[in-house]
Amino acid sequence: MAVNPFRSSTRETLLAVPPNQVSEPSANPAAQPTAAGGSPRRLLDSQWRKIISSIGMRHGLVLSAAMILAGGLDYIVNVLVGRWLMPIEYGVFVAIAAILQVFLYLSIAIRNVVAFYAAELTAKADPDQSSLRAFVQRAWRWAWQWGLATTTVVMLLSVPSARLLRLSNSWPLWAAAPMILALFLRPVTDGVLQGVQAFGRLGLVHVSQAFVRLFFTAGLIALGSQAAGAIFALPLACFTALVLAWLWLRPQFRAVGKVVARRVSWHYSACTLLGLAVFGLLVNLDALFVKRFFSPTVAGNYGPVVTVAKVCLFFPMAMGMILLPKAKLRHAIGRDARPILLIALAGVLVPGLLLTTICFLFPGFLVNIVFGAAYNNPGIVLGLACLAAGLYAGLNIWLNYALSLERPAFIYALLVVLCLQGLGMYLFGRGSLIDMTAVMVSGGLLGNLAGLITTWWIYSPSKLRHTQAIES
Repeated sequence: MAVNPFRSSTRETLLAVPPNQVSEPSANPAAQPTAAGGSPRRLLDSQWRKIISSIGMRHGLVLSAAMILAGGLDYIVNVLVGRWLMPIEYGVFVAIAAILQVFLYLSIAIRNVVAFYAAELTAKADPDQSSLRAFVQRAWRWAWQWGLATTTVVMLLSVPSARLLRLSNSWPLWAAAPMILALFLRPVTDGVLQGVQAFGRLGLVHVSQAFVRLFFTAGLIALGSQAAGAIFALPLACFTALVLAWLWLRPQFRAVGKVVARRVSWHYSACTLLGLAVFGLLVNLDALFVKRFFSPTVAGNYGPVVTVAKVCLFFPMAMGMILLPKAKLRHAIGRDARPILLIALAGVLVPGLLLTTICFLFPGFLVNIVFGAAYNNPGIVLGLACLAAGLYAGLNIWLNYALSLERPAFIYALLVVLCLQGLGMYLFGRGSLIDMTAVMVSGGLLGNLAGLITTWWIYSPSKLRHTQAIES
């Protein structure tokens, strides 16, 4: 059998056994490696201690804590806007926020691609990082060009879009337009910070945006700008955080001479963009659907339902960024990545089911205590919407898992689920919020089933047995 030249490094990395313990048998049989007939429990304890104390775990905890704090502050903003605005105005705010959420998921594709290539270029032996600087500057120019073009198109479409959403005027859409440019620029700076592993600074950027947004939202609503002011606070905060990120990345914008910038793979970028676009539409379709097919009063009272249900999507975003990239490494070295997938699914589905139970039991109390007495009791609609959002959280995990293993089959399946859910909502949900949210639950279940079918059996047990034979 051929000798694996990476045998020693692979074994020491996976088992966390120092070289002296590999070459010198211990007097204690329980301390022997598993291949020598020892106890696997001590080996697993050693692995676990190494993982807990690793710098990767510390980075993950820092970034997760920052994202959860930023997400919590954004959620507080949504709740306060719901309390400060009248229900009809809040319905406008929720509808525009749903549109921006779709663009946000599209922008994550830019961030992922930038982070991937920034990490690759950082790892190269380049003392002055000229290749990285050339790539960052090229990405920055691309973001400005396409960001300005897309923002112009969005502004031109604001008037017909306002009529489609049955808005009284176009001011809320015009207030949201600058955010489109920000969603081209911010993914570049965030992606570079993520790629060079500046996780602390990346977390501070997200938290600073959330604090500044809270300040601007309160001030603009106090000035009487209503939904348009609450919406405009988001691009203002995003550009403020962009300035902070740019200041930290100033060395990357120094002149690079004639260095040729790294080109990206458009195939992977397109798959990532498609998957995130489909997921973004899927999780925000209900807010847009209600604003289009129901009265302004019903849409306003549905706003708190959307806000409460979005709680189920906070943790999955951090989980997808921190936990699931490890699946790529495990799969690349021939190890089964499905245990990580199961941990991630349990981490997002269980809290979602707990929140769903509370929403089914106390819908009126939750809306009244959080948003005030101006909103109607949503009844069973709140529980169904939270159940659907909890299932969507599982779809986010399946999506990240599929992208990490480069399996586009799930993305195509998710596109079919989106079409079926949209068709079902149109056929059965135009006259009843209960029927509409029930269709959403069905879409969530179907999407998780698609994830199981398209990605679960990707890993070959024979490959695992072959790797274990090499290691032993």
